[in-house]
Amino acid sequence: MRNPFTKTVKDDDGRYDAPYQPSPFESADFRDITRSSILYLSAFITAGGLLNIIRREELHVAMWLSLFVAFLALVFTWRVHSSSRHMIASLHALMIVMVCNISVQVIHGVSHQLMCILPFFLIWIGLLPTLVVAVSGLAVILMIIALAGTNPLVPENVMLAVSSGIVVHFAKVQVRRQLQLASSDVLTGALNRRYLLTQLSAMRAEFVRTNRISSLVIIDVDGLKAINDSFGHRAGDDVLISFSRIVRERVRGSDLLFRVGGDEFALILADAKSHAALTVANDIRQLVREHLLSGQPSFSVSFGVCCVNDSASSEDWLERADEALYGAKLSGGDTARLAA
Repeated sequence: MRNPFTKTVKDDDGRYDAPYQPSPFESADFRDITRSSILYLSAFITAGGLLNIIRREELHVAMWLSLFVAFLALVFTWRVHSSSRHMIASLHALMIVMVCNISVQVIHGVSHQLMCILPFFLIWIGLLPTLVVAVSGLAVILMIIALAGTNPLVPENVMLAVSSGIVVHFAKVQVRRQLQLASSDVLTGALNRRYLLTQLSAMRAEFVRTNRISSLVIIDVDGLKAINDSFGHRAGDDVLISFSRIVRERVRGSDLLFRVGGDEFALILADAKSHAALTVANDIRQLVREHLLSGQPSFSVSFGVCCVNDSASSEDWLERADEALYGAKLSGGDTARLAA
């Protein structure tokens, strides 16, 4: 099974999995800022398009039609909340409509409107692979040149777009690197506790809004301290790395693994009720037994499982799962227990 937290890349020794890289759009603040900037920019462009038509004092059916479609898209997108799972898709659709609206105006002689595509071009570089954006932007420009006829393209504008795009591309790369460092555990590649708290709040809010059920599993590697004392910390690190790989073999791409502390992990299982999460926990226990490497100290794991609808808040959700884990540890470990 493909590792859901990683992308597969090659190195000199073969293949390995690079750590999962969180997106800035998993931050509520970032989503709010992006949504607001695109909406206000689109409103400004729509108003500018209306003024262009009025000033021309000519009946251009295509311009009026594109402006009307842009207005409808703007109203529809404004109604999509920033926390909605459809928010990013709606912003993409709005920007495409706005680019088409601008293109229609440019084709009808409003050549200065072409530069209004630049902000969307830069935003798309942050949202999509840069090569996809560059090819799409070139296709739009060539289409406008072919259809506009007597409206020449200003070379300086193209140079500005290319240079701005290069700057935004490398800024995006740097942001992703910083996000990776800030949200992941270096040893195991799992996400860290700070990112766990962010995801718990987001999952809880989504349950309140859409009744989407997810489960939290708190995991403890039994006897890790004894392994460190008997075999050394290198052996303990190997146990943690092996365990994180085993978990990734079992879970789906929508699930997230976190390293909470030294020997403690957490797993968020999206769209999974508590009994389904309990099944996953027991499957992981079995995989641990089957995947022990020769020469590696044997270990087991304990699990505490809690469903989001059994908790009053994200903090309560974490506390109840932790209590279930404590009960599993008291019974001797190597077991999975549901929250009471």
